[in-house]
Amino acid sequence: MKAALVRVLDHLTAIGIAVHVVPGATGFVPGCRIVSGALLVDPGCAPSAVLHEAGHVALVPSRFRSYMSGDLGAGMKRMFDELAEMDLPPDHPLQRAAIQCSDPEATAWAWAAGMAVGLAPEEIILDEEYGGTGAEIRSMLRANRYVGINGLAHAGMCQRGHWVAPALRYPNM
Repeated sequence: MKAALVRVLDHLTAIGIAVHVVPGATGFVPGCRIVSGALLVDPGCAPSAVLHEAGHVALVPSRFRSYMSGDLGAGMKRMFDELAEMDLPPDHPLQRAAIQCSDPEATAWAWAAGMAVGLAPEEIILDEEYGGTGAEIRSMLRANRYVGINGLAHAGMCQRGHWVAPALRYPNM
């Protein structure tokens, strides 16, 4: 297993995301599968793929993570059905966090996590990923001008703005 992948897996474990190395694991992305909120990772999986899938898991409020498997559709439906039953106001922190569980936020989360473990930007998001727009997405993330960052801020995971202390500002989470 490559050192970059080991650093990513160690980081995920340290922040409470369950990770299991399973040769042959594959799912929505090659080499990584989400099962009941945990990641099954093939030893040859690209760190970028693991980071993005981990972003999806990390964004889901912890009380709903075990619902997440495969392409996440059924788990997301169950989460939003339960939220509707709770009848919480729209600005309740749980509502705000849940509504930010989309692909742009997972991408922004993956970037922040990859930076936190010291990966090169080109390892965090590969050029060929995201329909071949990986380089453009990296450019937007470097400039803090990617839509997913706003979602992370609204979910309470980071802060934006030049007035925010650098230690609290995205990509720090």
